[in-house]
Amino acid sequence: MRRYRTLLYYSFPFQLVVLHLRNHLMLVALWLFLGLLMTGHIGRFFGVYHLLLTPEYLGEVNFWSFLLTGAACGAFFLIWNLTTYLLCSHRFPFLATLKAPFTLFSLNNSVFPLVFLVVYVSTSVVFQVRDELATFREVLENIAGLLIGMGLMLGFLALYLHFTNKDLASILKAGHLTPKPGSRLLAPGAHVPTLREIRSGATAWRVDTYLNERLHVRLVRSIAHYDRRLLAKVFQQNHLNAVLVQLIALLLIMFLSLFMEQPWARIPTGATLFLLASMFMALFGAIVYWFRRWAVLVFVVVMAALNVITGWGLFYYRNRAYGLDYTEERRVEYTHEQLERLCAPDTVARDLDNARRILNRWAAHQHNPLGKKPKMVLICVSGGGMRSAVWTMHALQQADRATGGQLMRHSVLISGASGGILGAAYWRELYLRQQLGENVDYNHPEHVAEIGADLLNAVSFAILTNDLFFPFRKFQSGNFTYRKDRGYLFEYQLNENCRGRLNRRLADYRYYEKQAHVPMMIVSPFIINDARRLLISPQGVSYLMQPPGPLSSTQPEIDAVDFGRLFAQQQADSLAFTSALRMNCSYPLILPPAWLPTNPPIEAIDAGFRDNYGIATAARFVHALRDWIKNNTSGVVILQVRCWEKRRPIEASTYKGVVENTLSPFSAAASLTAMQDFEQDNTLALLRDLLSPTPLHVIRLVYRPQNKENEASMSFHLSKREKQDILQAIHDPDVQHSLQQLRRMFAPR
Repeated sequence: MRRYRTLLYYSFPFQLVVLHLRNHLMLVALWLFLGLLMTGHIGRFFGVYHLLLTPEYLGEVNFWSFLLTGAACGAFFLIWNLTTYLLCSHRFPFLATLKAPFTLFSLNNSVFPLVFLVVYVSTSVVFQVRDELATFREVLENIAGLLIGMGLMLGFLALYLHFTNKDLASILKAGHLTPKPGSRLLAPGAHVPTLREIRSGATAWRVDTYLNERLHVRLVRSIAHYDRRLLAKVFQQNHLNAVLVQLIALLLIMFLSLFMEQPWARIPTGATLFLLASMFMALFGAIVYWFRRWAVLVFVVVMAALNVITGWGLFYYRNRAYGLDYTEERRVEYTHEQLERLCAPDTVARDLDNARRILNRWAAHQHNPLGKKPKMVLICVSGGGMRSAVWTMHALQQADRATGGQLMRHSVLISGASGGILGAAYWRELYLRQQLGENVDYNHPEHVAEIGADLLNAVSFAILTNDLFFPFRKFQSGNFTYRKDRGYLFEYQLNENCRGRLNRRLADYRYYEKQAHVPMMIVSPFIINDARRLLISPQGVSYLMQPPGPLSSTQPEIDAVDFGRLFAQQQADSLAFTSALRMNCSYPLILPPAWLPTNPPIEAIDAGFRDNYGIATAARFVHALRDWIKNNTSGVVILQVRCWEKRRPIEASTYKGVVENTLSPFSAAASLTAMQDFEQDNTLALLRDLLSPTPLHVIRLVYRPQNKENEASMSFHLSKREKQDILQAIHDPDVQHSLQQLRRMFAPR
């Protein structure tokens, strides 16, 4: 028994595992990270595991989407073998004596890939049945696609390396060198052991057995009698081939960026994750290979140098809001004095007069035979990725049906954050098109599917093929030219999903809002530089830049910026409407912050950082126009469509380790939306007193999963089960009660 344990311990596969755990922990950590992503132990809230377990291609989860993901997974497996071969093959000189050394190395180095593959396939099967509601045949086809794609990629590259890599016999046959007793063994980047060290077993790693191509156990032969130059030449040629394959793969990825607008080129996000992991592994392996003990220092220096160079504006492109003029000499000053000029008393008065005229036209559209004053509706939608977009569209459609089509007619303002504003903006656009005579039903269920179509494949594809390098392809928007990046492709895909209906400029909505044909919409991304909100609207909204009226002897602080007035000279009217929507939902890392043409430069990001529910904008609107509201309405209804519970579980403060305890104050950031809820409840209470005796009603349509374990993730991609769960949430008793409230509120009396 002891003899068998010794044989197992000194077998090549086992020794490779030990070596990786000791010397290549970063590479092993990458396997662990992907495994945790795949099983949902990390990134579950954002739905990352969907992308690996049920990849989507051309809008479908099928054989072809799994085939592409399998090919990318196979490339990752191969890069693992190539990288580790570069890093540690010199520790096993006997490889040079074998036929097809890289092939045999890969076979013996397959412990991590095999374990990963078994977990991947089994987890995917369970997920397909449970979340994608797939049949047994569909699961078989999908897994077959995964394995075939993996096999094709591994087979093609392994075949290439098998015929191009040199071994000892081929070099001897060519007559390059003749074997003779040598004093040293040489391999690139490695310590050079002496012949005496080899013979005495003092070399880095002892290996007694290995697996051959037929999975038979074979004893390792001594290599002490070979010339050091001969063995070195084998490794050098093999290493050069490995580097060449990695370089070709990198060039192919960059080549794909030429076709970013083509749906066929947008590979599944799961495949993108594998390719990103492959690039990281190859880069890390290259640094370690060339610099060995200096690798960490070199990596830090490279990152610092990269940061400095890009900070100078070299080889770095900052995302822009499409349609704006970024000419350097025309950039607007962004100072406290400039902000004060934007909301000067006469400017505020003009914008308020314009708002009152819009409200007068809105009131004139409300046909009430009994002469009663109408109720004013303000729609506030929450952030929450694609689940919020789908829930917002579905809930608003159901609410409009419940009121007999009166909800949209009574609405004067839509505000909100992130995915919610995507759903609300598309719903409003469909309503407008119906009013203009197009053959479209804005409450048709097909539009829920359109707004819920995948957006993540396009974004991840752009990150991999374009944004990791310098974007060089250009396009024109309005009167100006910009570079294509993931922000561009996000807007392109969103418009494609919505059949091109959102392809408008900001100013295109001005007339329809002024005539009260559609409710006003204010998009309010967060300015990173000073925490102000950027208020994007085709109407002047300077009256929303600060609390109305003096709060004390001092003027209240300006906490928001009127986009249209700030960028009037930069053609704010020509801003692509999809750019406004994207700025409002540009979650960090997924989408880039939008750089705006000011001095000093500012950047805008997801509105949820300041107002994840749209209440702040709506409350200030009511506050500023309270006199008109009191005189001309019978009450205000704030309809809040949200994907976040008001009452959340109270987390226990348990015993923590010293590291967890040190980091625990940072967990307060996770309570950002809850803190907003508390503040906004207080704001609504004050607003209710301010409007009295005119009533203020707050009605909430809250998405609640039928089962907490099945809660839809906050992502730009949803599984079939998640979409189904969101649609079924409309039958929740609290949601039905809220719909009944709306129905009674607008019932004719």
